[in-house]
Amino acid sequence: MQDTSDVTRRLWALCGVLRNEGVTYHEYLNELTYLLFLKLAHELGMENRIPGNCRWVELTESAPDDILSRYAEMLENLGAADDDVVKTIFADSKTGINSGESLMQLVQGIEDIDWYRARQNGLGDVYEGLIQKNAQESRYGAGQYFTPRPVVEALVQVTAPNDKDTVYDPAAGTGGFLVAAGLGTATINTSPPKLVGIELVRDVQRMALMNLLLHGLEGMVILGDALHHDVGENGYSVCLTNPPFGAKGALTAEQNEKLEYQTSNKQLAFLQHVYRNLAKGGRAAIVVPDNVLFEGGTAGAVRTKLLESYRVHTILSLPTGIFYATGVKTSVLFFCADGATDETWFYDLRSGQTSFGKRRQILASDLNEFVSAYGADAFGKSPRVETDRFKRLTREEIATRGDRLDFAHVKPADRPTGSSSIADLLDETRTLREELDSALAGISEIEKILTRHLQDHEVETLGL
Repeated sequence: MQDTSDVTRRLWALCGVLRNEGVTYHEYLNELTYLLFLKLAHELGMENRIPGNCRWVELTESAPDDILSRYAEMLENLGAADDDVVKTIFADSKTGINSGESLMQLVQGIEDIDWYRARQNGLGDVYEGLIQKNAQESRYGAGQYFTPRPVVEALVQVTAPNDKDTVYDPAAGTGGFLVAAGLGTATINTSPPKLVGIELVRDVQRMALMNLLLHGLEGMVILGDALHHDVGENGYSVCLTNPPFGAKGALTAEQNEKLEYQTSNKQLAFLQHVYRNLAKGGRAAIVVPDNVLFEGGTAGAVRTKLLESYRVHTILSLPTGIFYATGVKTSVLFFCADGATDETWFYDLRSGQTSFGKRRQILASDLNEFVSAYGADAFGKSPRVETDRFKRLTREEIATRGDRLDFAHVKPADRPTGSSSIADLLDETRTLREELDSALAGISEIEKILTRHLQDHEVETLGL
């Protein structure tokens, strides 16, 4: 059977047509989104949501000499559709394709896929597979912040959103957390939770809405900067997010006015935004770079506030190399708005791990032990047992460590140098290799772009 991964590979192969049109990596998925929406609306019986003169058949029946102009007209009409979701997906849409022949190749390539078989495995998974492929191949841009699906699903599994929850992601990206939260309730035959996200980049918001729609979910993805939004009156019962790390640029005065602790660090700003938007009794899981867990100054003040006003019950140290375009060390903070912290459990999924990256991606099985150790209670109240990877500190013990929350401060300070420290050094070496691979891939892509422009310039100079 032609599974979704095979369909994803075939669709990604069509990007060769777009490359010939001068479309760059980060524009590939945007172009495919427009065409796939029209095709999948046809396959899913959703064409009633789009204008009658903007349907897939309009492209398949167009002549080569007018398909490009017809397509441009369709994009304009779709951007003014009556359906709010369709209108938002196609708002300000335009194509970078310059020839009718190339557009015909794309349309025919999409048409030739066996969509009947693909439907058996879920068309939403096809689109999500394209998002992941884009992140793996581009090695920059949206890929930097792409959260691997096994990590997303593990965080959703342990926090267990239900049909009475409102799930919020202030850095929604392509909608991975919202989709997983929405689909999670399908296994227990209940309606999905209310889904709300905010996304800064217009094209990425478009992908998030498409991702939700193709998974049969309805949700609100607001275009904007979450750090400019006021704290919600009632808050959200579940917050799941992976804010962009490594983002440059200080916060504006308006953004800082909405924070309890003013900062130039966007990760600290997002952490404050999350806990201030959490409803009473709500729960959150947020991915943060490790410096948030151990730095002093404002970072220390934010951590102390979090520990004293919220119950920080679990911290998961993630392996390096799982984010496609960065080797930064990250962890997940799990906390609830139901009282102060009395104890915190630290799970080390990093030390002694295999090298993760493009060649060896993280799998659901890599997170199974953490999910089991976390326990069945979504609020982190299940009985727990200490292991080599799972350690407990009381609030008093954390205080003696300066309110540091990195796993290195949980391990005995006088541990002997041995296989464990050697494994840590090996992790560092593998991380450096991944970063070098990423840099070389980026340089290679730049060389290709410059070579193509140089060739075009030479052709123009010769008057050919």
